Amino acid sequence: MTMTSSSRTTDRRWIVAAILGCAIFVTLGAWAYGLFDGMIDLQVYRMGGSVLLDRESLYDAELPGSGLPFTYPPFAAIAMVPLAAVPWGVALVVWTTISVLSIGLIWRASLPATAWSLLPGQWRERRIVVLAALTGLSLLLEPVWQTIQFGQINLLLTAMILLDLVRPANAKWRGFWVGVTIGVKLTPLPFLAFLLITKQWRAFRNAVLGLLATMAIGFAVVPNQSWEYWTVVIRNANRVGGLAYTANQSFMGFLSRLGDEASWVEPTWFLLSALFGLAVLWLARRFWLADERVTAISVMALAVLYASPVSWSHHWVWIIPLGVSLIRAVNRQWGYRPAVVTGILWYGLFVLRSIWWVPYRDDRELSWSFWQSIPGNSHLILGMIAFLVLAYTSRSLPKPAPAKAKSTV
Repeated sequence: MTMTSSSRTTDRRWIVAAILGCAIFVTLGAWAYGLFDGMIDLQVYRMGGSVLLDRESLYDAELPGSGLPFTYPPFAAIAMVPLAAVPWGVALVVWTTISVLSIGLIWRASLPATAWSLLPGQWRERRIVVLAALTGLSLLLEPVWQTIQFGQINLLLTAMILLDLVRPANAKWRGFWVGVTIGVKLTPLPFLAFLLITKQWRAFRNAVLGLLATMAIGFAVVPNQSWEYWTVVIRNANRVGGLAYTANQSFMGFLSRLGDEASWVEPTWFLLSALFGLAVLWLARRFWLADERVTAISVMALAVLYASPVSWSHHWVWIIPLGVSLIRAVNRQWGYRPAVVTGILWYGLFVLRSIWWVPYRDDRELSWSFWQSIPGNSHLILGMIAFLVLAYTSRSLPKPAPAKAKSTV
């Protein structure tokens, strides 16, 4: 069925209305919660753009009042120039509106077609209202709210990766935007291994081209600072903050809270990351071959979160598609009611924000008791439970059909 011109006009009106409504919602919310005086990460992003406009040294600059440095590739600073060129209030509203809209796009990409069939008839045609409700409720989730209040980029990057990789295999330039996300923030780098292990050769090529394009732009605009980033800054994990801080929900964060700067921490982190990374690649490949794309991508995100030296809690916005994947897996294995309970528990526990229940900051994490370490590492614990449940339920996935011989006709 082809879409009529009147239908397309109506859809455009809905999209414009959604964007304007979101911008108004963001403006009022930022005023109500005092965000105009915060959003420290957005300030750092804008600082990167301002430094380039002022032709100063990008990786020597520090944000006044906090001393925070710019830790991202040069392309990220180049992309932030427009935000640096407008007043702070305009930048905040535009950036936060993009992040909030990204939540809706993440839900749209994550929900299967069967989810909409569960809605009453009149609501099936009002998906934008349902997505708006899910978006609003998602602001209660600890990683999502942290991303919003810090002005972080995670929601946008997650939406870009999801929307890029769920497209048909023959979609034009599929994978390119994954490469661009790596050029903005290195954390999605393991997705290149995912594309290789699932034999998505064209998407892998496009992702590499996307990354190289961001690097080329960086060297063209700021060659000396690009060289500094890719040879020096990239190797300094401590540049982004204390590894033992409770917000660092990664293997390195967990081990640093146990051993601080002990000599065994780094090699143990490397071994754990390698073993878990291999397990994740195996599981992600199984789901991908079973055509469970969102689940495969979400599982792969776990490797990014656990293996990265620093995975702040706001990096965990992947809990949205991961939760959908977990619900679907439980429903397939044990039925509808356990799936509903799973969804309530999964998203509800992230609403509780338990990583902040325990003493934190100023190395107080180093003296946690065993019982304090449970809520203090709760993102890691919940992520591992999700991985184990998905691994168990993957046994019931249909085996991929053998490749058919090419016709010689």
